Amino acid sequence: MEKYFFSEIKPEYYNSIRQYRDEMLKEKSDFDGCSGLQKFDDIEKWDLECKLFERYDTLPPGYSIGFEYLYLLNDEVVGMLNLRPEAESHPFLSKYGGHIGYSIKPRYRKKGIGTRMLKDFLPICKRQYHLDKVLITCNKNNEGSRRIILNNNGVYENDIYYSPDQEYLERYWITL
Repeated sequence: MEKYFFSEIKPEYYNSIRQYRDEMLKEKSDFDGCSGLQKFDDIEKWDLECKLFERYDTLPPGYSIGFEYLYLLNDEVVGMLNLRPEAESHPFLSKYGGHIGYSIKPRYRKKGIGTRMLKDFLPICKRQYHLDKVLITCNKNNEGSRRIILNNNGVYENDIYYSPDQEYLERYWITL
């Protein structure tokens, strides 16, 4: 029986995280919601880096508090999600990044897992982080991400041009 669940980063999932990273790199996928995982060969060091963003006293200057979640099918990491609960007060996140970034392991895409992951996470945003709404953005050409957002009652607000990548982002709000 399939069991989907969220977990924080734990050593028992390091190997699955490494496999996730390897597949994302092989497929040349964007690492949205992965807290810079692509830059880390050592998963333990990535875990330690992620923990810096969870507390104000270790938060690097200019960044916002953030929490990394693994989405597992049984014990395999099939998705990752990063929550920035204070996105609305951050100059970059309030325009471009939003509250939630996410990605799905390439072999699990187009199977409804992204929609399910976001749907399963929204109650956590409300209950644990006391959010009433979340901003989620996606690249204008990312049909998969757009469908995930729309399948979770995302309401389109506008497009915004992101000059470093020379592309437009779509901004959506989901009321919790």
